[in-house]
Amino acid sequence: MRLFRGQSAWLMQRISALLVLILLAAGGLALLSGPPLEYAHWHAFATGLHGGPLIMLLFAALCAHAWVGMRDIVLDYIHPRAPRLVVLTLLALILFAVLVRVLLTLATHFAPLA
Repeated sequence: MRLFRGQSAWLMQRISALLVLILLAAGGLALLSGPPLEYAHWHAFATGLHGGPLIMLLFAALCAHAWVGMRDIVLDYIHPRAPRLVVLTLLALILFAVLVRVLLTLATHFAPLA
């Protein structure tokens, strides 16, 4: 039997929540302190050196946080193994699809215009 069985999930959820909070607070401060943003400014930020990785980090932390929370809910309320496995698989696929979609969207904007 492992000692501290749920500690890694607890720690991952706290770290991901902290990352989401920091990134959203930084984005909110940038919106409030800067000039009104237009599409060109958003595009320049998202395709800039730091914008794309920060957006990907935000979505990765958000998906990790969501995974831990939803996994705990499923483990608490769905007791038979087969439905639990199906629900957890669907959740994992949906969160993975979100990450792939964000990555592909960022990749299309990073692609150089030939």
